Amino acid sequence: MAELELIKMRALRTGISINYISKDEKISNMLEQISRIFEDKIVLKGGTALNRVYLQKFNAARFSEDIDFDFILNKPLADKIKFVKKGVKLIKDFKIDKGRLLHRTLRFDCFYTNEIGHRDKIRIEFYLSHPKQLSVKKSENTLIKSSFIDSASCMFNTYSLEDLIARKLITLYNRNEGKDVYDLFYSLELKYDKKEVEKALAILLKFFHIKLTVKAFLSALLIKIGQLKENSYYIGNSTNHYLPKELRPEWSIFIGTLEQKIERLKQ
Repeated sequence: MAELELIKMRALRTGISINYISKDEKISNMLEQISRIFEDKIVLKGGTALNRVYLQKFNAARFSEDIDFDFILNKPLADKIKFVKKGVKLIKDFKIDKGRLLHRTLRFDCFYTNEIGHRDKIRIEFYLSHPKQLSVKKSENTLIKSSFIDSASCMFNTYSLEDLIARKLITLYNRNEGKDVYDLFYSLELKYDKKEVEKALAILLKFFHIKLTVKAFLSALLIKIGQLKENSYYIGNSTNHYLPKELRPEWSIFIGTLEQKIERLKQ
């Protein structure tokens, strides 16, 4: 557990709350344990993967508070649930609930009390529908670490940048949150293979029964992004607390620039 004075110092420097800085350290602990328990049977995805692997490399990482995995095992659903629950019971330092199955996602809330006496939780989710990896590139063990506090880093089985970008495009299409705008904006600043993103997106569109071509999907996404730009004030208010103060953008311009990035991806 990190010392309280260190947490306070990092919170002051970044403008992110003490509770979030503390949680970030607990997430590092959680990831290190889960990596040892499940090894290559799970793949880290979502905002935590993008920020702890890719965005932190050029100091653009935000705080990401939930942990999402794809659980890869060609077994019946009941066997997958049993396997995951058995593994989760091995996690230490948290009080973990029994888990809930929500649309083939097994969710656990992991409770703890932080350094200032605040009871908080980390939510971990295991998506159970993949008998094999749904990706254009094979996942790899990659170094993951926090950008906010020196804590346990570890190697974790993680999707490629192209596969993570494709997943984040689907996520933004489905839920329209500022966190997804932010993650995509900076992910599309990185060096990536456009053709591989398109292939990954085509695979996901088929899997999730979204009956659109890649170009038609990106066109539909651009309409949604335009609507987000009209609500940029709300987007900023609901997202800025996840971002270091020096990275908090003028959201209308930020979302407009993302529009341009998606247009280039569509070409």
